[in-house]
Amino acid sequence: MSVSKEIIEKLSKLKASNSISSYPHIKNILKNQRIPIAFTELKPFKLIRYRSHNDDNRDKLFGSSKELSYRTDILNINELGRANESGQGLFYCNDNENQNTGITEIVSIFRGNENSEEEVLTIGAWDVNENLTLAMILPSEQIIGNNKDFDMMKADFNRFEESPEFEDLKILNEFLANEFTLDIEKHNSNYKISCAFSMYIKEQIPEVDGIMYASVKSEYKGVNIVLWPEVVDKKLEFVAARKTVFKKTKHKTFVEELINESVSYNREKDEINW
Repeated sequence: MSVSKEIIEKLSKLKASNSISSYPHIKNILKNQRIPIAFTELKPFKLIRYRSHNDDNRDKLFGSSKELSYRTDILNINELGRANESGQGLFYCNDNENQNTGITEIVSIFRGNENSEEEVLTIGAWDVNENLTLAMILPSEQIIGNNKDFDMMKADFNRFEESPEFEDLKILNEFLANEFTLDIEKHNSNYKISCAFSMYIKEQIPEVDGIMYASVKSEYKGVNIVLWPEVVDKKLEFVAARKTVFKKTKHKTFVEELINESVSYNREKDEINW
């Protein structure tokens, strides 16, 4: 059995385990590997982030950018996310070309809630003041053909080196990439491996600002971005927000109606004026 296949077998067992030590064990296994990562540098026109309203704050107009940015209520982040650990807030977002992707990620009917009739969101927009260096989660073989930019990067990655060692590492990379394609509502996925791999990237490659990966909810055609909090504080600048309601018209189809939009933003006070 190759080294990568041996690692994959162990990771799979730990993923299925209910032991409290399974996640740190996964994380430490990955920490001690040499995992090749593909990078890209970009500077989107805008980054967009969505926040859902619940029954308690449905009528609220959020008054600061902090309320729309990465979560800081770490006592309430009790579970692993696609990229974040429990007790850790990261900046999940989309660029301006992937706004519809963000909607499919946040509107709950696309996440399995077929009883939803309408949902209220506040949408924040940030300027990007510096280039972002992002690790790309390359598509697994199952989703090749959905996004040509990702497909081209994977083709380049596969030609990077010709050696038995690199071919074995590609097997591990394929396994890790596949963890980012799993729909938590449909598959037996608990985010242990995708989260541990995200932390590997964050902790082992300090020059990287975040991760770019294909959106499950958009059937892998759209792109999600997740940034580290310190990158948001350094490289992004909040500019505006709008509050909107998505009303169901038919199965998995919504129409958007504007409720309100910001008229100005006081950066010194971090105050959104509606």
